[in-house]
Amino acid sequence: MSYIVLARKYRPQIFDEVTGQEHITELLKKAIEVKRIAHAYLFCGPRGVGKTSCARIFAKCLNCKEGPALKPCGKCSACLEIAQTNNFDVIEIDGASNRGIDEIRTLRENVKFAPSYGRYKIYIVDEVHMLTTEAFNALLKTLEEPPEHVKFILATTSPNKIPATIISRCQRFDFRRIAIEAIIKKLASICTAEKFKIEEEALFAIAKAASGSLRDSLSILDQLGALSQRNIKADDVFSMLGMVETQLLFDLADCLAKKDCAAALLTLDKIVERGKDIKQLTRDIIEHFRNLMIIKIGGKSLGKLVDYPIATKEVLLSQSDKFLLSEILKAIDIFLEAQETARAMDSLRMPLEVAFAKLTNAAEGNSSAADSTFAKPAVEEKPASQKANFARPSPINVLTNQKGQVDFSSAKNEEPLEEQPVAVQEEGADFPELTIEKIKTAWDAITYAISREKMSAATFLQEGYPFEIKGNKLVIVFSSDAAFHKESLQEKDNLKLIQRIFSEKLRQEIIIELKTAEHEKANHDHEPILKEALETFKGKVVNKWHKE
Repeated sequence: MSYIVLARKYRPQIFDEVTGQEHITELLKKAIEVKRIAHAYLFCGPRGVGKTSCARIFAKCLNCKEGPALKPCGKCSACLEIAQTNNFDVIEIDGASNRGIDEIRTLRENVKFAPSYGRYKIYIVDEVHMLTTEAFNALLKTLEEPPEHVKFILATTSPNKIPATIISRCQRFDFRRIAIEAIIKKLASICTAEKFKIEEEALFAIAKAASGSLRDSLSILDQLGALSQRNIKADDVFSMLGMVETQLLFDLADCLAKKDCAAALLTLDKIVERGKDIKQLTRDIIEHFRNLMIIKIGGKSLGKLVDYPIATKEVLLSQSDKFLLSEILKAIDIFLEAQETARAMDSLRMPLEVAFAKLTNAAEGNSSAADSTFAKPAVEEKPASQKANFARPSPINVLTNQKGQVDFSSAKNEEPLEEQPVAVQEEGADFPELTIEKIKTAWDAITYAISREKMSAATFLQEGYPFEIKGNKLVIVFSSDAAFHKESLQEKDNLKLIQRIFSEKLRQEIIIELKTAEHEKANHDHEPILKEALETFKGKVVNKWHKE
């Protein structure tokens, strides 16, 4: 007899043998028990979680010689033939290969005939989402009102691709990904039956790599059983699947905790020399820091959110003490950025190396900045006129980065004027008087800053324009067509937000007053080049504050 793979050899034959889908099997058993069997069912869920197996078991329960029964006998001709997929009354159809309207027309003709010797003629359509729109439409009437002897069981991994008209005619059951603990338990029992010697860590690695699919885990175990001669170790799993050993992830995190970039790069080189996939390594290190974040936040109370054995969770708990939560979050952000960068580069390794350098040299970068600060000449050595210029840079400094942002970094780093040991200056020398022209120059940059906090407020504000400024009161005018925008901005929260950001960017308290222009349409005075382009091409400005 030819060899049968584990996924087929250990396919469940009764509902009680189905792993991790108790919420489905109990409902189906209850429907059989109370004799409320629907004409159509839709089984949805990821691959390898038991959809087709449950469909076959359900068919056996209905057509068993002793049925309808909660537990088919498994000995009658109907049960044996269904298990071997050669029963005349249980027809399995591959939706990908029979997706056209002609195949559905044939099905509609065949449903009229009574079953050969069973109670029901059952159609199991796998990957039903692959049917064409015309085929679905042809199936609608038959699916809604089939003959009494016909039952439909549709299975799919993509229920979102199935028309709502089909879903509404079926009883829908959503299968879940199988928990790692349940997969490990099932794998352990199969290894015992097959007389495999396998390490506990290897079982966990297989279950984790399967991503909730029992069939995938059995396929991996089947392959390992052939490669490792029935003595399966964790290293065999990591080697075959290209996964990074858990200990190496801990080693990398330790290097980052110690700010030792050289050690981190050497560990990375060791991983690469072992032939590991760098893409997989990036995913693994991101998941590792995610686990550190969970443990750091909740400790053992959130341990169930981390898919590791208890011993590994203890090591995670110990390692999380070496990081601040802010450091863990920063590491996740930097690694996610490296992952995105790698997609646009030929080199997969370099973005990860740069990420290590950023994380380990942060403290060095701060100290260098501090040293450079102390290296500057004392403020007292400069003439008073220069001190006044350096004390307060111009409050409006538009960057040339195509985004209209304002650079206030130099102004923020300066100490307050009263703390500078300089001669008393006139107020205008330290705080250049704001003019309406300066505000117009910075208008797009400030509305961009508002959009980062509240997009609707920035959009409404762009319908107006700065009209005049008296002291610290800025008047913004709207046309009569933009009355709704003006009223929306006058709401307490919006007005408070606008006044705060204007005050922050212009570095003095600003009071906003919104008015409506009766005889003119509110519009910005565009830059000469932009104005010329608009007149030449008969265009209009869509937005200026969110140009990417």
